[in-house]
Amino acid sequence: MAPATMFLAVLAATSPGARDTTFVVPEGARIEIEHRDGDIRVMGADSREARIVLDDDDGRIRVQSSGGTIRLGTNRGGDGADLLIWLPEDVEVSVAGHEGDITVAGIVRGAVTVRTADGDVEIDGAGSVSVATLDGAVTISNAGTATVSVTDGDVWLDQVAGSISVSGIDADVVVTNTDTRAIAVTVVDGDVWYDGAVQADGSYSLSTHDGDVTFAVPESAGASISVSTFDGELVPSFPIQFRGGRLRGGEFTVGDGSAAVTLKSFDGDILLIRPGERTPDLDEERE
Repeated sequence: MAPATMFLAVLAATSPGARDTTFVVPEGARIEIEHRDGDIRVMGADSREARIVLDDDDGRIRVQSSGGTIRLGTNRGGDGADLLIWLPEDVEVSVAGHEGDITVAGIVRGAVTVRTADGDVEIDGAGSVSVATLDGAVTISNAGTATVSVTDGDVWLDQVAGSISVSGIDADVVVTNTDTRAIAVTVVDGDVWYDGAVQADGSYSLSTHDGDVTFAVPESAGASISVSTFDGELVPSFPIQFRGGRLRGGEFTVGDGSAAVTLKSFDGDILLIRPGERTPDLDEERE
Protein backbone atom coordinates (compact mmCIF):
# COMPACT_ATOMS: atom_id res chain seq x y z
CA MET A 1 0.00 0.00 0.00
CA ALA A 2 1.38 3.42 -0.97
CA PRO A 3 2.01 5.97 1.82
CA ALA A 4 -0.79 8.29 0.68
CA THR A 5 -3.26 5.40 0.61
CA MET A 6 -2.14 4.34 4.05
CA PHE A 7 -2.80 7.80 5.45
CA LEU A 8 -6.30 7.69 3.97
CA ALA A 9 -6.73 4.37 5.75
CA VAL A 10 -5.81 6.12 9.00
CA LEU A 11 -8.68 8.56 8.61
CA ALA A 12 -11.12 5.91 7.50
CA ALA A 13 -10.35 3.77 10.57
CA THR A 14 -11.00 6.65 12.96
CA SER A 15 -14.62 6.92 14.05
CA PRO A 16 -15.75 10.44 15.03
CA GLY A 17 -16.30 10.56 18.78
CA ALA A 18 -14.30 7.41 19.48
CA ARG A 19 -12.52 6.95 22.81
CA ASP A 20 -10.60 3.85 21.67
CA THR A 21 -9.09 4.10 18.19
CA THR A 22 -6.66 1.97 16.19
CA PHE A 23 -4.96 2.66 12.86
CA VAL A 24 -1.87 1.72 10.84
CA VAL A 25 1.18 3.98 11.01
CA PRO A 26 3.28 4.11 7.81
CA GLU A 27 7.05 3.78 8.08
CA GLY A 28 8.78 7.14 8.38
CA ALA A 29 5.71 8.87 9.83
CA ARG A 30 6.00 11.64 12.41
CA ILE A 31 3.51 11.58 15.30
CA GLU A 32 2.48 14.82 17.02
CA ILE A 33 0.51 14.48 20.26
CA GLU A 34 -1.21 17.33 22.08
CA HIS A 35 -3.22 16.94 25.28
CA ARG A 36 -3.46 20.02 27.48
CA ASP A 37 -4.83 18.70 30.76
CA GLY A 38 -4.15 15.16 31.92
CA ASP A 39 -1.47 12.50 31.94
CA ILE A 40 -0.04 11.20 28.66
CA ARG A 41 1.45 7.73 28.32
CA VAL A 42 3.13 6.62 25.11
CA MET A 43 4.36 3.04 24.71
CA GLY A 44 6.35 1.57 21.85
CA ALA A 45 5.55 -1.79 20.29
CA ASP A 46 6.95 -3.98 17.52
CA SER A 47 3.93 -3.39 15.30
CA ARG A 48 2.77 -0.88 12.67
CA GLU A 49 -0.61 -0.61 14.37
CA ALA A 50 -1.26 2.28 16.74
CA ARG A 51 -3.92 2.46 19.42
CA ILE A 52 -5.25 5.47 21.34
CA VAL A 53 -7.36 5.21 24.48
CA LEU A 54 -8.89 8.20 26.29
CA ASP A 55 -9.93 7.48 29.85
CA ASP A 56 -13.00 9.74 29.84
CA ASP A 57 -16.60 8.98 28.83
CA ASP A 58 -17.19 12.59 27.78
CA GLY A 59 -13.96 13.09 25.81
CA ARG A 60 -13.29 12.45 22.15
CA ILE A 61 -10.10 11.57 20.25
CA ARG A 62 -8.92 13.58 17.24
CA VAL A 63 -6.73 12.03 14.52
CA GLN A 64 -5.59 14.13 11.56
CA SER A 65 -2.97 13.50 8.90
CA SER A 66 -1.10 15.85 6.59
CA GLY A 67 1.85 14.88 4.47
CA GLY A 68 4.02 12.61 6.60
CA THR A 69 2.60 13.80 9.94
CA ILE A 70 -0.19 12.30 12.03
CA ARG A 71 -1.62 14.61 14.70
CA LEU A 72 -3.32 13.11 17.75
CA GLY A 73 -5.29 14.96 20.39
CA THR A 74 -8.56 15.32 22.28
CA ASN A 75 -11.43 17.77 22.37
CA ARG A 76 -12.05 19.97 25.39
CA GLY A 77 -14.30 17.32 26.89
CA GLY A 78 -11.23 15.14 27.30
CA ASP A 79 -9.31 17.63 29.44
CA GLY A 80 -8.33 16.16 32.77
CA ALA A 81 -8.37 12.58 31.46
CA ASP A 82 -5.45 10.24 30.88
CA LEU A 83 -4.42 9.60 27.28
CA LEU A 84 -2.85 6.20 26.50
CA ILE A 85 -1.11 5.67 23.17
CA TRP A 86 0.66 2.65 21.66
CA LEU A 87 2.95 3.40 18.68
CA PRO A 88 5.56 1.62 16.54
CA GLU A 89 8.96 1.72 18.21
CA ASP A 90 10.68 3.47 15.29
CA VAL A 91 8.48 6.57 14.90
CA GLU A 92 9.43 10.17 15.54
CA VAL A 93 7.23 11.39 18.41
CA SER A 94 6.49 14.93 19.56
CA VAL A 95 4.42 15.32 22.75
CA ALA A 96 2.95 18.64 23.91
CA GLY A 97 1.24 18.88 27.28
CA HIS A 98 0.29 21.66 29.65
CA GLU A 99 -0.66 20.14 32.98
CA GLY A 100 -0.03 16.47 33.66
CA ASP A 101 2.71 13.88 33.73
CA ILE A 102 4.18 12.55 30.47
CA THR A 103 5.64 9.05 30.13
CA VAL A 104 7.25 7.63 26.98
CA ALA A 105 8.64 4.10 26.94
CA GLY A 106 9.93 1.78 24.26
CA ILE A 107 10.46 4.16 21.30
CA VAL A 108 13.87 2.52 21.06
CA ARG A 109 14.62 3.43 17.44
CA GLY A 110 12.86 6.78 17.19
CA ALA A 111 13.27 10.38 18.33
CA VAL A 112 11.20 11.73 21.24
CA THR A 113 10.47 15.42 21.85
CA VAL A 114 8.49 16.59 24.89
CA ARG A 115 7.27 20.10 25.71
CA THR A 116 5.17 20.76 28.82
CA ALA A 117 4.49 23.42 31.44
CA ASP A 118 3.57 21.54 34.61
CA GLY A 119 4.24 17.85 35.15
CA ASP A 120 6.92 15.23 35.50
CA VAL A 121 8.50 13.72 32.37
CA GLU A 122 9.83 10.15 32.24
CA ILE A 123 11.36 8.61 29.11
CA ASP A 124 12.72 5.08 28.98
CA GLY A 125 14.16 3.94 25.67
CA ALA A 126 14.60 6.30 22.72
CA GLY A 127 17.01 6.94 19.88
CA SER A 128 17.25 10.60 20.91
CA VAL A 129 15.45 12.75 23.48
CA SER A 130 14.67 16.45 23.75
CA VAL A 131 12.72 17.74 26.77
CA ALA A 132 11.67 21.24 27.82
CA THR A 133 9.57 21.79 30.95
CA LEU A 134 8.83 24.67 33.30
CA ASP A 135 7.81 22.82 36.46
CA GLY A 136 8.50 19.13 36.89
CA ALA A 137 11.15 16.46 37.27
CA VAL A 138 12.76 14.84 34.22
CA THR A 139 13.97 11.23 34.14
CA ILE A 140 15.62 9.77 31.03
CA SER A 141 17.10 6.30 30.68
CA ASN A 142 18.33 4.03 27.89
CA ALA A 143 18.60 6.79 25.29
CA GLY A 144 20.98 7.62 22.47
CA THR A 145 21.30 11.38 23.08
CA ALA A 146 19.59 13.76 25.50
CA THR A 147 18.88 17.50 25.54
CA VAL A 148 17.02 18.89 28.56
CA SER A 149 15.86 22.37 29.54
CA VAL A 150 14.10 22.75 32.89
CA THR A 151 13.12 25.73 34.99
CA ASP A 152 12.09 24.11 38.27
CA GLY A 153 12.65 20.37 38.68
CA ASP A 154 15.34 17.77 39.14
CA VAL A 155 16.94 15.91 36.23
CA TRP A 156 18.11 12.29 36.33
CA LEU A 157 19.86 10.73 33.33
CA ASP A 158 20.88 7.08 33.33
CA GLN A 159 22.43 4.98 30.56
CA VAL A 160 22.59 7.68 27.89
CA ALA A 161 25.08 6.63 25.24
CA GLY A 162 25.48 9.82 23.18
CA SER A 163 25.88 13.53 23.79
CA ILE A 164 24.14 15.20 26.74
CA SER A 165 23.11 18.83 27.19
CA VAL A 166 21.25 20.07 30.30
CA SER A 167 20.32 23.61 31.30
CA GLY A 168 18.27 24.49 34.37
CA ILE A 169 17.33 27.27 36.79
CA ASP A 170 16.32 25.52 40.02
CA ALA A 171 17.42 21.95 39.38
CA ASP A 172 19.63 19.20 40.72
CA VAL A 173 21.16 17.15 37.89
CA VAL A 174 22.36 13.56 38.27
CA VAL A 175 24.01 11.64 35.42
CA THR A 176 24.94 7.98 35.94
CA ASN A 177 26.02 4.93 33.93
CA THR A 178 26.66 6.82 30.72
CA ASP A 179 29.16 6.23 27.91
CA THR A 180 28.93 9.77 26.56
CA ARG A 181 31.91 11.55 25.03
CA ALA A 182 30.30 14.99 25.33
CA ILE A 183 28.31 16.46 28.20
CA ALA A 184 27.50 20.07 29.08
CA VAL A 185 25.47 20.85 32.22
CA THR A 186 24.71 24.39 33.37
CA VAL A 187 22.37 25.21 36.26
CA VAL A 188 21.79 28.30 38.38
CA ASP A 189 20.61 26.81 41.68
CA GLY A 190 21.30 23.13 42.21
CA ASP A 191 23.84 20.36 42.62
CA VAL A 192 25.40 18.55 39.66
CA TRP A 193 26.52 14.93 39.87
CA TYR A 194 28.34 12.86 37.24
CA ASP A 195 29.28 9.21 37.67
CA GLY A 196 29.87 7.74 34.23
CA ALA A 197 32.57 6.94 31.73
CA VAL A 198 35.40 9.37 30.97
CA GLN A 199 36.20 8.62 27.35
CA ALA A 200 39.46 9.44 25.60
CA ASP A 201 39.20 12.79 23.81
CA GLY A 202 35.82 13.40 25.46
CA SER A 203 34.53 16.77 26.67
CA TYR A 204 32.88 17.05 30.10
CA SER A 205 31.67 20.42 31.40
CA LEU A 206 29.64 20.76 34.62
CA SER A 207 28.74 24.16 36.04
CA THR A 208 26.47 25.54 38.76
CA HIS A 209 26.19 28.95 40.39
CA ASP A 210 24.78 27.86 43.76
CA GLY A 211 25.47 24.20 44.51
CA ASP A 212 28.05 21.45 44.63
CA VAL A 213 29.63 19.66 41.67
CA THR A 214 30.52 15.99 42.11
CA PHE A 215 32.55 14.21 39.43
CA ALA A 216 33.65 10.58 39.47
CA VAL A 217 37.12 9.96 38.02
CA PRO A 218 37.89 6.32 37.12
CA GLU A 219 41.39 5.21 38.10
CA SER A 220 42.08 4.24 34.49
CA ALA A 221 40.84 7.56 33.05
CA GLY A 222 43.00 9.94 31.06
CA ALA A 223 41.88 13.53 31.56
CA SER A 224 43.00 17.10 31.97
CA ILE A 225 40.78 18.44 34.78
CA SER A 226 40.15 22.13 35.46
CA VAL A 227 38.26 23.17 38.61
CA SER A 228 37.05 26.57 39.76
CA THR A 229 35.01 27.73 42.78
CA PHE A 230 34.62 31.20 44.31
CA ASP A 231 32.98 30.49 47.68
CA GLY A 232 33.70 26.79 48.15
CA GLU A 233 36.59 24.39 48.06
CA LEU A 234 37.93 21.37 46.24
CA VAL A 235 37.26 18.11 48.10
CA PRO A 236 39.09 15.15 46.47
CA SER A 237 38.79 11.62 47.84
CA PHE A 238 42.11 10.59 46.26
CA PRO A 239 45.52 12.27 45.99
CA ILE A 240 45.90 14.93 43.29
CA GLN A 241 48.63 17.34 42.27
CA PHE A 242 47.50 20.82 41.19
CA ARG A 243 49.38 22.97 38.75
CA GLY A 244 49.38 26.17 40.77
CA GLY A 245 48.28 24.48 43.97
CA ARG A 246 45.22 26.63 44.71
CA LEU A 247 42.39 24.97 46.66
CA ARG A 248 39.68 26.97 44.86
CA GLY A 249 40.95 26.62 41.35
CA GLY A 250 43.56 25.01 39.22
CA GLU A 251 44.33 22.12 36.92
CA PHE A 252 45.70 18.62 37.18
CA THR A 253 46.13 15.66 34.87
CA VAL A 254 45.34 11.98 35.28
CA GLY A 255 46.62 9.35 32.87
CA ASP A 256 47.35 10.66 29.39
CA GLY A 257 45.14 13.75 29.88
CA SER A 258 43.22 13.14 26.66
CA ALA A 259 39.73 14.03 27.94
CA ALA A 260 38.87 17.65 28.81
CA VAL A 261 36.98 18.06 32.11
CA THR A 262 35.81 21.48 33.37
CA LEU A 263 34.10 21.78 36.77
CA LYS A 264 32.77 25.11 38.04
CA SER A 265 30.78 26.31 41.05
CA PHE A 266 30.47 29.89 42.22
CA ASP A 267 28.98 29.11 45.64
CA GLY A 268 29.63 25.45 46.37
CA ASP A 269 32.20 22.71 46.68
CA ILE A 270 33.74 20.58 43.95
CA LEU A 271 34.01 16.95 44.96
CA LEU A 272 36.18 14.42 43.14
CA ILE A 273 35.35 10.78 43.87
CA ARG A 274 35.89 7.32 42.43
CA PRO A 275 33.02 5.62 40.55
CA GLY A 276 30.43 4.15 42.91
CA GLU A 277 32.12 5.68 45.94
CA ARG A 278 29.09 7.70 46.97
CA THR A 279 25.35 7.78 46.26
CA PRO A 280 23.59 10.90 44.94
CA ASP A 281 21.42 12.65 47.51
CA LEU A 282 18.49 12.51 45.11
CA ASP A 283 18.10 8.76 45.76
CA GLU A 284 16.02 9.36 48.87
CA GLU A 285 13.78 11.89 47.12
CA ARG A 286 13.14 9.57 44.16
CA GLU A 287 12.26 6.65 46.41
